[in-house]
Amino acid sequence: MSAVLCTPDLARAVADYTGVFRFECRQHIPGVLALLAHGPLQLQLWACGAPPGRWERPDPSARTFAPGHHSVVVAHIHALHASLRRVLPAAHAHRMTAEGPVLQPWGAWEFAFSDGDGHHIHCVDWGVWRPDPALLQRYDSSGDAEDLP
Repeated sequence: MSAVLCTPDLARAVADYTGVFRFECRQHIPGVLALLAHGPLQLQLWACGAPPGRWERPDPSARTFAPGHHSVVVAHIHALHASLRRVLPAAHAHRMTAEGPVLQPWGAWEFAFSDGDGHHIHCVDWGVWRPDPALLQRYDSSGDAEDLP
C-alpha cells in the first residue's frame, strides 16, 4: 500500500524524503506529483491543488494545506524501521521514534515518523497475526461469525 500526501512545496518535499530519509524517487512530475519508496514503504506526494489521480496542472487558487496523520500498511516493519533509523541524520533524529516498532494489543507492529511538512506517517505491519485455518474453514462453511474468537 501507499499513502497519499499533499504538500505546499513538492520540490522541497521530494528533497526532504530523498535527502533525509533516503527514499528513492521513482517518478517526479514537477509541480504535480512524486512517487517515492523506501523498501516496502511507498508514498505519493501531490502538490496542493493537484487532485490525486488526475494528470493535470495544479489549480493555483487551491492553496489550502494542513498536515495530517497517515497510516500505511507495510511488510517487514522491523527492517524498514532499522533502515530509516540508519540513514536518518542526527539533526533529524527527533522526527522518528527511537525505539523499534511496538507490538500493539490489537496484534500489529507500529512506528511513526514525521516529514518536513508536519505529516505523521504511521507504519503498520499486520504480519504478526495469522488466523487459524481451521477456524476460517468453519466460518467459510457455516457463515457464522460466532465461530471466530
